Amino acid sequence: MNLIVLEEPNDKWDEFVCLHSNLIFHTSLWWKVLKESYGCGMQYLVFEDGGKWLSALPGMMVGNRFFKVFYSLIPYGGFIGDREHIPEFLSFLNSWARKEKIQRIQIVDVDIKKKQDLPDFNCVESYRHLLELRDKTTDQIWKNYKDSLKRNIKTALKSDLYFEKIKSREEVDLFYRLYLDSMRRNKALVKYPIQLFLKIYDLLVPKFSDMFFMKYRNQPVAGMVVIYSDAAAHYFHGGSATEYLHLRPNDLLFHHAIQIAKEKGKSYFDFFGSDKKLLSLIQFKDKWGTKREELLNFHKDIGVVRPLLFKIVLRLAQTSVGSAVHRGLKSLHKGSRA
Repeated sequence: MNLIVLEEPNDKWDEFVCLHSNLIFHTSLWWKVLKESYGCGMQYLVFEDGGKWLSALPGMMVGNRFFKVFYSLIPYGGFIGDREHIPEFLSFLNSWARKEKIQRIQIVDVDIKKKQDLPDFNCVESYRHLLELRDKTTDQIWKNYKDSLKRNIKTALKSDLYFEKIKSREEVDLFYRLYLDSMRRNKALVKYPIQLFLKIYDLLVPKFSDMFFMKYRNQPVAGMVVIYSDAAAHYFHGGSATEYLHLRPNDLLFHHAIQIAKEKGKSYFDFFGSDKKLLSLIQFKDKWGTKREELLNFHKDIGVVRPLLFKIVLRLAQTSVGSAVHRGLKSLHKGSRA
């Protein structure tokens, strides 16, 4: 048995993914989105025996020389293939990580439901919200919305709000401003650079992604990015203007996106993961008639000193002061490119 490291997925990679996964985030197309967005190293690991691929783990290298992380993957990654080989795979993975001087391995795998499946890893539990669309009519989906949500949508429909697809890279920039506004309002860390949304627009729209606006008097007041796997529509991210929240543009925007996912024949609408401490976000996702399931985020630190320092820096970045500094640096960087 052997571990192969691919710095660029080949035709055999996509054939393997097609057999074992229905997530677009495992494909070479998503590799290209991340590679061109972040400019980071991509490492796609393959566990094989005599030329036969048994299991695989796609990932990206993030961080710097001081603290390097192998992260599988934005937003979901994890193991592909025969899961019975994961214990053997992990032994090879640990040896490879030490050789490459990686300080942390991080894995988000939607198919792992028990902490014990990765016994040497720490685990952070979160929720993933899924709205079932298969075998349901649009009326049945509407019926499962909470009453308060139905009222909000009816209120939004009576206003001058209207729904429109994003049609240019310039409009992606307008969406990003809404995203930054939401991060500022929620005192949250800006996780994604504008390059990521631009590459989603360039490489995935219209077949594998839609980008939407909710507009009011010809002005974008809310936006959303949805990415499509074979069976699912994934809500990737969104943003909204604080001064127009009273019009309920987000509720109407999600309602339209869910209807489009249903029209495309998707089996479910995926609201993605939520930290269990973010109660307001969890309540927002609950009101659509979703099912909660556990989403486990695994990480393993290699070494002691550098991982400890990284935790301190990360904790500072997640404070309101740290988030403000991070947003300011992002704005300066954006201004320097203008």
